[in-house]
Amino acid sequence: MNNAAVARRYAKALLGAALDDTSTQGVDENEIASELSALAATVQEFSGLELLVLNPAIDNTRKAAVLGEVAERLGAGALTRRFVDVLAAHERIDHLVACAESFAALVDAHQGVINAEITSPVPLGEAEIRDLRDRLASTTGRTVRLRAQTDPELLGGLKTRIGDNVYDGSLQFQLERMRERLTES
Repeated sequence: MNNAAVARRYAKALLGAALDDTSTQGVDENEIASELSALAATVQEFSGLELLVLNPAIDNTRKAAVLGEVAERLGAGALTRRFVDVLAAHERIDHLVACAESFAALVDAHQGVINAEITSPVPLGEAEIRDLRDRLASTTGRTVRLRAQTDPELLGGLKTRIGDNVYDGSLQFQLERMRERLTES
């Protein structure tokens, strides 16, 4: 089984546990996603910590103890810390970063949130971004988390990426399509 599949399986189990805990202890899956993301970012930020996690010669119990301490200092809740222990017990602690990414994606999907990326030749104003977000939300029927970026190479128009789908409304793409149609005839 590849790393992404392993990470998704553990993230799915964590989401199930988080949703079960919300009814009894008030645990919020967004909070867990934030805690897990902070822990994964800390591991990636400090090379010594990342080496510890990835080193197969170091016992998983020791890795869990160190990561548990880091998680506690970051203010992570009990469920997040137990998740680190589960990863260690199943010798999957090296999948922590991938699990954090998978968990965040699963929480978004559970809450009906999609991530979209808009690329324009010039920076867009807040009103334009808000209008695009609203249009995408009404088109998809979901809440949209929009990230805007610029690419000065675009002549005009926009490129929109939602998940794996790219909608290219750039002037370059339109000119290329026109060129193709002219050369076909």
